[in-house]
Amino acid sequence: MASKDSNPDLASDTYQSPALAFKQALCFSCWDVSSNLSRCSACKRVSYCSAKCQKQDWNRNHKKICKKLVVLNKQKGYIPSAGRRWKDYSDEQELEFLKSGTWNVCELGRLVGYEPYCYHCYRRESQLEDKTKLNACQYCLLTSFCPSCQQTHPSAECVTLQDIAADDKIIVDLRRRTGKSSIVSFTQLPRKHYLSLSSAQDWHDYYTRLSDKGGCRSKMNRELKHLLNDPKEREFIEYLRCDTNTTTIQLTLIAALEAIMPNVSTRSSISLHVIGASGAEFASLPAFEELFHLLPSLTALHLSFVGLNVLEDLTDDTETKNSLTLRCCTACTEMGRSISMTAWRGPYHTYVDTECYKTPDLAAAFHSGFAVDEEAAWHPTIKYLAHAPHPTLFTAARYFEIRKEMGVWKNLGAKFVKNAEVNKWKGMSPSLTVCGDKPNEVLYQNYWWYIVKQK
Repeated sequence: MASKDSNPDLASDTYQSPALAFKQALCFSCWDVSSNLSRCSACKRVSYCSAKCQKQDWNRNHKKICKKLVVLNKQKGYIPSAGRRWKDYSDEQELEFLKSGTWNVCELGRLVGYEPYCYHCYRRESQLEDKTKLNACQYCLLTSFCPSCQQTHPSAECVTLQDIAADDKIIVDLRRRTGKSSIVSFTQLPRKHYLSLSSAQDWHDYYTRLSDKGGCRSKMNRELKHLLNDPKEREFIEYLRCDTNTTTIQLTLIAALEAIMPNVSTRSSISLHVIGASGAEFASLPAFEELFHLLPSLTALHLSFVGLNVLEDLTDDTETKNSLTLRCCTACTEMGRSISMTAWRGPYHTYVDTECYKTPDLAAAFHSGFAVDEEAAWHPTIKYLAHAPHPTLFTAARYFEIRKEMGVWKNLGAKFVKNAEVNKWKGMSPSLTVCGDKPNEVLYQNYWWYIVKQK
């Protein structure tokens, strides 16, 4: 890895911070791999490779949350392993989130959620016998065991977690080299002839048949796992798999457009609204050019990002939203193609009543969680979208979210262009859930999708 001084404030991007750092397998400040990591002596929730990194993180944010973590630790004490169940752990976890007054997207929430626990008896280190420590799995580094339990977990599960660890290291390396946390590796040159995305079976088909990366066909399988022992080839395939967590947004949008537009292959202009836009959608902005690269007739793409978390630096005026023009590749620029973007801070049901609003061809809400989180705040927007003058794409990571969302739509009398199903353009790079239904539960970006019909 590069020198740790090349980007000393890596941990400032908490949304993209690697799970390995929260699991104390990396320095929490510089994300460096070290065999001499030392924990914060107070909260024992984060580790550092040097006193310099510890001081840096203390001044950045840790001094604000360390005391809260210490209080939470004191509320836990020794618990015997016998008879302990996963529900005991998950109930404690939920209570700890309530006490901390936070959730998983902030640093404190992720430190609470990712605190290591024994895979078999579900005890945190503060609940073990005095001065006993957890041992990390030597292969994935994301699973822990107490000395009283066996030191293994299922091999297939470990392999999946190793994918997470590999992706974490890719992100760390990318941040050190470029300052960016998102991998974007879409088709390099525009296609001359339209080939429908629906004709592809999966990401393997996309990379080897639709994009210009056909040369990797013999180097990976359908699950985007490398087939060769060459370290450079392995890194390349892992890079492609990691990239799917960014371009899943664009390919899911293209698939939705194909489902609602019989003439999508000949359309010259398309307007899209992204509802509840936040970090993931903004990070994927460069990949929107893939719509040009896979839809040869398209020359103008209009994007509107709407939500309470719209980035402040994109616009200074909440009333008049100036359009930004995103840079396209040389080939698209020479063809006269352009991507325009506007951003509006606020709920979508309010946005539709402003002068900025124009009916889109398609609206999309990625991982809205509207039936699980902030249901009351989302309700006016969902009520509007149930009978909106345009179709709306929704995605979710877990089936229980889909089940709850379907109940809401049924009560509103909504109809569907596409019923809820597994999305073949889901991200292929797993992420470790903060508070799952079982140990080491992983999630995939945009795993489920459906399209609400226009009125």
